[in-house]
Amino acid sequence: MREPRVAIIGGGAAGLSAAIAAARGGAAVTILEAGARVGRKVLASGNGRCNLSHASVSPEAYNHPDFVTPTLSRYPYEGVRDFFEGLGLFTQPDNEGRIYPISNHASSVLDVMRLELAHLGVEERCDVEVTSITSAADGFEVTSRDGERLQSDAIVVTTGGGSTLLGAFGHESVPCVPVLGPLKTELDPIRGLSGIRVKCAATLLDARGEPVATERGELLFRDYGVSGIMIFDLSRLYEPGATLSIDFFPDIDAAEFRTLIAERCSTLSWRTAETFFDGMLQSRVAAAVMRAAQIDPATPVAELPCDRLGALLKDFRIAVTGRGDAKQAQVTRGGAAVTDFDPETMESQRNHGLFAAGEVLDIDGRCGGYNLHWAWASGIVAGQSAARVARERTGGSA
Repeated sequence: MREPRVAIIGGGAAGLSAAIAAARGGAAVTILEAGARVGRKVLASGNGRCNLSHASVSPEAYNHPDFVTPTLSRYPYEGVRDFFEGLGLFTQPDNEGRIYPISNHASSVLDVMRLELAHLGVEERCDVEVTSITSAADGFEVTSRDGERLQSDAIVVTTGGGSTLLGAFGHESVPCVPVLGPLKTELDPIRGLSGIRVKCAATLLDARGEPVATERGELLFRDYGVSGIMIFDLSRLYEPGATLSIDFFPDIDAAEFRTLIAERCSTLSWRTAETFFDGMLQSRVAAAVMRAAQIDPATPVAELPCDRLGALLKDFRIAVTGRGDAKQAQVTRGGAAVTDFDPETMESQRNHGLFAAGEVLDIDGRCGGYNLHWAWASGIVAGQSAARVARERTGGSA
């Protein structure tokens, strides 16, 4: 009886966790990474701090909640935390529930994973670009661009969005688009606001003007549109024809706010429109609001259309013209259609022994550690399942 073999294609977050899980499951594991080193994106995540999970991880945070439910049930936040604590990593949540290594350095995450890989005897092979995977009599054959061939009993593909490797097995691919990034908008309403940050609520409206989702937090105006974590989350739901509605005072309901503005107009009737917002809005934001309301700054406050101003401050609309620079997006939506995979094991329903995990599948989540959590959790499940298949094929126990 020979040793069961598992090949991991891709040495990112999902690939590293899959490799650890497969090796712990009794398989001889080889990671094949196209880049010069494994874990490059792990080091870059969270601005170099590695936001590795979120205390509020749940299926509803993902685009295919039904598919991710079995994996998240087995590896919720506590399960992933325990996985990393077992590797020797200390973690801590920030005040918004995002989980970071206590060292505040992504290198700590990669270091403990690589130490465990070495301890388990996992082979890391970098600068190996896999060009094809084919079925063989006793498993699979992996071929690299340099013509190298590797035999394996089970395969876990974790190459990220845009990979074509699974297509050879008949897997449908959902077109890839960058998400969790900024949004481009019409520019006239936000002229002069680039670099300004505001605490607000923002609602994405569809082409019919119906609300799609609302986020609260800090919005950053840019010379091309809007950015910030709240916008990143809304970008996942963007469709052509969308509009952004900004509520500058989300903690005050609309009726109360109309009363507040009316009282302010009465109390400050001696001011002009130019100074009406002093003490209420940042000056450049105030200028944008007046421009949208077509109000001359020299207009006496006593002549201001108070109701219209109040409505505008609670519903300042900007047409969204598209997603921002793809280089600023944190993840890619699209990849292998999840309908072709078993959500309990991450195994292909088209080819026994072929698994996928992480971003290579059409799964994306909210900003704040949700996508890395999916990578770790799905990688662990795929690695465990691949080791079980490899043992079965070599006569070991299931």
